[in-house]
Amino acid sequence: MIAPIPFLVGAGPLPDARMRPGCLLLASAWGGELSHHRCSENPHQVLGLLSSEGGMVRLSGDPAMLHPDGGSWLEALGAWRQPTILMVSPLPSGEIPGAAPAYVALCAALDVPLIGVLQLGGSWDLSLRRSDGLPWFGLLQDDPSALSAVPNGGCLQQEPPLEEVVAQLRRRLMLLSSD
Repeated sequence: MIAPIPFLVGAGPLPDARMRPGCLLLASAWGGELSHHRCSENPHQVLGLLSSEGGMVRLSGDPAMLHPDGGSWLEALGAWRQPTILMVSPLPSGEIPGAAPAYVALCAALDVPLIGVLQLGGSWDLSLRRSDGLPWFGLLQDDPSALSAVPNGGCLQQEPPLEEVVAQLRRRLMLLSSD
């Protein structure tokens, strides 16, 4: 097995403009490189060549979609036991789409080591997030102009603070790695 490097995947095909800024913000706080792969790439080839240098991997596209070579990225992440963080973009109304619980359930069915779920953009409502029963860890801002206007890479806008989100994700990753 390769070293556990967290994969940042969308709950469905999230637009790159939403996914990229939040992933960059999280990876900079996490430390190490943020590499990028597309769901059109063969998951087993990519996973077989993955470096164990640390950092994170951003995956663009729909990880549940069947790959032409067979299987899906989510199936491969489960088979290779790669820890995964689901990124969810709220609807314009602020509500969380049904893709979030569907992808959490799919990760469980495919034995994907799910670290947790992060909301990309929008406003954070802790009571609503707790009520849906998903393993939420917080909000990542996805607007690069808002982040650049705030000192410390946008940390003042985070709710909960980015450092706390990263610390919680690291604790969960350690628990998953010890299983």
